[in-house]
Amino acid sequence: MKEATSTQKLVFIVVAVVTAAFSIFSAVLMTEPGQSLNLPRSWVVTYFQYRWFFIGINICLLAYLWYLHISLAIWSKFWMSLASVGVIICIIAANFLLTAFFPSYQYGADYVSITEADKILNDSDVIYAVEINGEVRGYPRGHLEVPHIAGDNIGGTDVVMTFCALSNGQSDLGILIQTHNNLVMVDRNSGELIQQITRAPEFSEANIVSHPNTMTTWKSFKELYPQATVFIYEFNRVVDSLLLALFEGPMEKQFSNEHGAIFPTLTMDDNRLPPKEQVWGFDFGNTQAAFTRAFAQKNPVYRFELEGQPLVLVYDEEHDIANLFEGVIDEKLADFESIDFKGTTENGQLNQLPMHNGVFWMVWSHWYPSTQVFN
Repeated sequence: MKEATSTQKLVFIVVAVVTAAFSIFSAVLMTEPGQSLNLPRSWVVTYFQYRWFFIGINICLLAYLWYLHISLAIWSKFWMSLASVGVIICIIAANFLLTAFFPSYQYGADYVSITEADKILNDSDVIYAVEINGEVRGYPRGHLEVPHIAGDNIGGTDVVMTFCALSNGQSDLGILIQTHNNLVMVDRNSGELIQQITRAPEFSEANIVSHPNTMTTWKSFKELYPQATVFIYEFNRVVDSLLLALFEGPMEKQFSNEHGAIFPTLTMDDNRLPPKEQVWGFDFGNTQAAFTRAFAQKNPVYRFELEGQPLVLVYDEEHDIANLFEGVIDEKLADFESIDFKGTTENGQLNQLPMHNGVFWMVWSHWYPSTQVFN
């Protein structure tokens, strides 16, 4: 075999550099480092939309590099094999890694009794209660950290629970990535992307139905819902321990007032509230509202209107629960002297509305910059 010319060597090096750069950039873009570098969300969406095309480009570049290697023998087989492994790892990281690390439990989630869950959970653990047609499921925040998504049929309705949003329908949700400190889910049946906090689909006009959930502590939950069943994630994979260890430091920073957001992708110029204050957020279509704990404590029963719709915010001090309700009964303005956190009054039941419970102000104000603030 003749020795490669300088031009042939240059072509080989250029192809090698382009292959490496394309592979690494794809992996960075579609994993957390891309958000650390503040890469645009639109790039993530575009890559996902044309991912098989980009995977094809990556494979073709690697195949061409192998062709040049066989023809010119510039690198040893060891270095070519090592480069190939690197490209394959990048392809997996860009397209399949997060799905493997964070398995969706839309189907096959495990639910246990209050008695069994009490052996696992601490009284101070945050949990979300979902009640539909008299059936209640509990979703501990700590047990959503790895799967992020857990589904079930509650009261005859197929429901999917994520950290702060619920949706129903014939879908198969998984995790794509987070952008702007909020989860982007993918429906593996349709290929649709759904931003968790806005519930907005990326490629269609699909209607994502939200169901109310109530945020409280495990101590209060087991007292209030003794017949409920509770989602429990077993943390039985080797990778789970690694993920929890990796989460610990960043999540401490995310909840600390001494640090900014983990990922520098938020517009942090809305100083109406401290960035790390957790609020109850309500999206009413064209209007949004954020309620602080201080406001709820000062106004345990608060009547108001948004877009002409009468609403009632109810706060239960004992259980630290805030829920929002329609302010009408039988299409008439509700008249009552007492009301509990479930919306039960002496004159009838108010309809509960879905809120985003415990969302950071810096995240809420980024996605809903025109939100009203009740402080």
